Amino acid sequence: MEVLFFGGSFNPPHRGHRHVIETISKTYPNALLYVCPNYVSPFKVGERTFTPGEIWELCLAEFEGLLSEKVILWDEEIKQSNISYTIDSLKALKCLHPDAELSLVIGEDNLSSFDQWKSYLEILKATKQLIVVRRETSYPQEIQLPNFLPKSHVLILENPILPMSSKEIRKIANGDWEEPFVLPKTRELAIQFLKTKQGDVFL
Repeated sequence: MEVLFFGGSFNPPHRGHRHVIETISKTYPNALLYVCPNYVSPFKVGERTFTPGEIWELCLAEFEGLLSEKVILWDEEIKQSNISYTIDSLKALKCLHPDAELSLVIGEDNLSSFDQWKSYLEILKATKQLIVVRRETSYPQEIQLPNFLPKSHVLILENPILPMSSKEIRKIANGDWEEPFVLPKTRELAIQFLKTKQGDVFL
């Protein structure tokens, strides 16, 4: 059995994240996909627009219809108050599925800085492959891999580009996000949550 790990801040979750889940589900119909929001990313300390509970509710709203017995919203990282590291989550996932092959789902934007991830060599050892879903380079142009990533360990899917990021969406600080970005239910929840944060600074 293959088990795939897709982590991120999901601050907020959006159509780009849905695209990743849909692409993986179609490409690996028999695999388990663990979608794992974190609260404190080592690369995004201080970017806390929403509480852990709010992020969880936003994910449930945005990923409605995608979650199933094979697509699991996992609280391994968001239940922690300290910084979350992918290597620790992979170890926890291996305990849940000791006989499974693990793979890590990442975006193209993560490739160049992957050597800055905690224990990145251990991550490579613990995984069958890195699956690149969120492309920035138009297909069929070749994505250049950094020297520290072996080509044999990286699988780049041929999915279309969706130029969308949580950071860009958060610039609309009142949560009045357009439907192409997020589902209507997610938008309504975000507006509700942000109304309670008057005076906060949104990064």
